[in-house]
Amino acid sequence: MELPDYIRILSKRKWFILVVTAVAALVGGLYAESSEKRYEATALVLVRQRPQGFFWVTGEEASMLPNVAMETYARIVRSSDVAKLAAERLAKLPSDARIIADPSDIQNAISVSVIKPDLLRIDCTSPDARKARYFANYVAYAFVEVNTEDRQSESRVAREFLQEQVAEHETELQAIVNELAAMARESGFVDIEEEVAQAVADLRSYENRRRDTETELRAVEARIRELQDVMEREPEVLVRTVPVPNPQWAAVQEQLTRARLDLKELQAQYTEGHPRVLDAKALVQELEQEIDHIPELIDAETVSANPAVHGIRQELKSAHVEAEAAKARLASTEEALGVLRDQIRDLPEQRERYQALLDRAANVRQAYLALQEDLRQAKLAEAIKQGNARVVDTSERPRKIEASRLRSLAFASALGLFVGLALAILLEALDDTIYSVDDLQRITDEHLLGVIPLRSDEAGPLVTMTAPKSPPAEAYRTLRSNIRFSLFDQTAKSLLITSAGTGEGKSVTAANLAIAYAQSGDSVILVDTDLRRPVLHRLFEVDGGQGVTNILVGDVEVEDVLCETQLPGLRLLPSGPLPPNPAELLESDRMTALIDELADIADIVIFDSPPAVMLSDAGILASKTDRTIVVAESGQVTERAIHDTERLFSHARATVLGVVLNKLRVTGGDYYYYYYYYYYYDYNSRPEHENGELASVPAAGDQQAAPETVDLNVPPATDQSPDEPDAG
Repeated sequence: MELPDYIRILSKRKWFILVVTAVAALVGGLYAESSEKRYEATALVLVRQRPQGFFWVTGEEASMLPNVAMETYARIVRSSDVAKLAAERLAKLPSDARIIADPSDIQNAISVSVIKPDLLRIDCTSPDARKARYFANYVAYAFVEVNTEDRQSESRVAREFLQEQVAEHETELQAIVNELAAMARESGFVDIEEEVAQAVADLRSYENRRRDTETELRAVEARIRELQDVMEREPEVLVRTVPVPNPQWAAVQEQLTRARLDLKELQAQYTEGHPRVLDAKALVQELEQEIDHIPELIDAETVSANPAVHGIRQELKSAHVEAEAAKARLASTEEALGVLRDQIRDLPEQRERYQALLDRAANVRQAYLALQEDLRQAKLAEAIKQGNARVVDTSERPRKIEASRLRSLAFASALGLFVGLALAILLEALDDTIYSVDDLQRITDEHLLGVIPLRSDEAGPLVTMTAPKSPPAEAYRTLRSNIRFSLFDQTAKSLLITSAGTGEGKSVTAANLAIAYAQSGDSVILVDTDLRRPVLHRLFEVDGGQGVTNILVGDVEVEDVLCETQLPGLRLLPSGPLPPNPAELLESDRMTALIDELADIADIVIFDSPPAVMLSDAGILASKTDRTIVVAESGQVTERAIHDTERLFSHARATVLGVVLNKLRVTGGDYYYYYYYYYYYDYNSRPEHENGELASVPAAGDQQAAPETVDLNVPPATDQSPDEPDAG
């Protein structure tokens, strides 16, 4: 939907939206008046994220201490452990201040928020002012106690574990040192540690060199394989495709340019309907269509040497040289390793054992020193972790909380307005009623023959005679012109006027259309074929005792029951007595003969029929008449009714000329031009003729219609609307 659609919805359902808003405002006001008075107390807790006041804590050591997020502390305040501890402390107060409360009640009453950077705000809301104060304060105290206990317990457990590990490593290191000393005495070597260490160091050095050389050789070989793969994939020459102008397109473009120049010269010499001009236009269109299917550019191939191949070959040569050098280094390293292994095998078994003990001692000593450092940090953390939270403010007098009436009314009104708008849009989406021309054209492919605005005067249903200057009368004349244009090159002398349901104005439309035809000088017969609820005889104030049914049963002839009306050229054939079997009469051959006979004695014959969806009469008549016009009332007819009507006439093999949108409200901006007629046809501003009659302006697009005359004695239109009789 677009903006005008939303404006139409607001205008259409404004009272619904206002009622919903008013109900919501009333509910909000009642809630504000009946809401329970509550009290709120607040306590503040300071949480230090870094320890303060310990000069021996360096910056590096302080950064290693844990730094818990403030949101985590806020969750701890709302935890069941803190609530349980606060309930225990409240229960141990003196008898005059003691409060027995369930931990869940305390949890439900408090809320915690973070005040950057390091404050926790604990709010407690309760109908009891004393409970609100004590809950807030004792939850703060309980959190500080839990925080201190948690921090100290963590540090204590870590310190005890580290002390045990340090003692175990110290004992193991001392045992290794004693074993090394005993082994040195037994072996008799002067400096066994230096000899073994030097041999092992050389062996490790050569092994590391060998591993590095092998790694380098594998990398070079992998690079050679990769370059060979790239060399195989790279082509010796490059074939490229480049766009070039299409000679066929250029030739057709030149022909098109010459054809356009020839067309301009022919248009300057001849009229648009001249055969040479038409041939030139056809040639231009043919060349334009042909050039649309021809590409302006085509692809062409170019061949060049691939510069990447030369570079890859150079890299391959360098890689082969590096591989040979790596292989040479690897061979020399393997030879040196063999010599060292022979030397180590010659060393006594005691030397190898001595070296293993030295390595083990080094590892244990390193772990021992690391554990000593961790133990020092744990002792420091235990010393400073006396709790990093403290209560900085407590509640002395709780605040009374009352619902703001003005705020509640404003919020409820805004909510009601939003809900009302949403419901109005939802109802509009669910409503399939046709309201506008856009709605009608969206759901059907039938031609829109005319739009009849809703009358706002006392001119009566036959506005074409009683109020010829009114917009409805002009709309009926426009409808007559549009019908003529739709039948410009066709022959149709019988028109059936029907609608999907009752009360849509088909009878009044048929009567005014007949009057419009008669005012243009045509001989018109208006036939009331609604044999169930006829109304045309009352509109024209004629005797309806005899009519169509009498002719169909053979009692009278057509000329005997045709009634003259107040308008020359317009005759009415009433329905006559209501029969028990209308459908059978209308389906008879006599009805077909009657339609043909009426078409012979009049220029145009207009039939009024019952509603199409509920009764079969309209389908029967539609199959016998030349054209069918469907009247749809704005604001009443639905999409389903329109589709059912189309399907019914399709089955009846009837020819539907189009649809007339009736009783359209013209208050919207899309139909502002209807108001223009009130001023354009103002009674006091129109020129008079000598015979006391005033020439009316033909309907829009009705260039073929003859000028009509309007009686100057007709009273001007007023702004009241009578009830409209209509059988349909």
